[in-house]
Amino acid sequence: MPKVSVIVPVYNCEKYIDKCARSLFEQTLDDIEYIFVNDCTPDNSMLILENIIKEYPYRTNSIKILNHTINTGQSGARRDGMAIATGDYIIHCDSDDWVDVTMYEEMYNIAVANDVDAVCCDMLMEFTSGSERLHYNSEYNDHQLMYDCIAPITVVYMSMCNRLVSRKIFEHHEIIPFEGVNMWDDVGLAVRIRYYIQSTSVVNKPFYHYNRINETSTTCRPVIGRIKEQIECVRYLEDFFIAHNSFGRYEKFLAYLKILSKVDMFTNDYIKDWLNCFSESNDYIFRLPILKVHFGKRFVFLMWLVAKLGICGWFLIDNARVIKKAIKRIFDSLLLLFYCIYG
Repeated sequence: MPKVSVIVPVYNCEKYIDKCARSLFEQTLDDIEYIFVNDCTPDNSMLILENIIKEYPYRTNSIKILNHTINTGQSGARRDGMAIATGDYIIHCDSDDWVDVTMYEEMYNIAVANDVDAVCCDMLMEFTSGSERLHYNSEYNDHQLMYDCIAPITVVYMSMCNRLVSRKIFEHHEIIPFEGVNMWDDVGLAVRIRYYIQSTSVVNKPFYHYNRINETSTTCRPVIGRIKEQIECVRYLEDFFIAHNSFGRYEKFLAYLKILSKVDMFTNDYIKDWLNCFSESNDYIFRLPILKVHFGKRFVFLMWLVAKLGICGWFLIDNARVIKKAIKRIFDSLLLLFYCIYG
């Protein structure tokens, strides 16, 4: 039985699959199972991958390739990859990202030494202009960190790519990606995993390189499609907590998720949808200090104003400059009239 199974969905990544695959095959941990899921990629990603595999003959027997007959999206690719994973621990890797060569060995050794259900690490966001490190807070236990809204819900806390998880957790609790939810599929998995795991270790090393250059990735799709999947993910999670009689305990956390899932609708085109979607969460806008950390005080105030005043609040925000100029003109006219009468 392999120590670690790495699941890699492959779709439209011909520019990046070379770097990704080499970083995986050159891992210092020998006993790894690689599962590549070809999600009907229309480019040359699979051809490039197959050529790279030939350069690493000692990894050949550790590689599984699944070929989808229809495109299922990232959630479907991950689900099918997880179904055939046999490693003691499971981790994911996106095919446009890459990892440090010691990542899986170090994380696996920590998992075994500390006898924990999961191990998490820091990340590096890779831009054309440079890198930005995302630090994983290790001062609190992982359950408290998230459900008590201590840390903002960002990629470093929600990604399944910097989180090595015992396969037993997935199998015993039947945790699989939500069907059709490709945006926030990580969130759907990470939230449910946290509900069940008993222990997590954190290694504050930025092993995982998160590619922010690739404009064809899931996170760069049209906004409205992304928003709908985020909202659907939160609905599934709300049902999950209700089914486990835990809604009251995690109501505040769910409110945070609801606000985040719809925040991209806080625009002129979708402001009515923003007001109506998860309207019950609007009462939490000023009651969740973490929102100020996530968005800043000004943006939180604007959301609160619109939540309280509705469309009128949005009108004030959207026309603030015009209103300010109009007030100034009125004041100047009154001042001129005053001088004409009394001057």
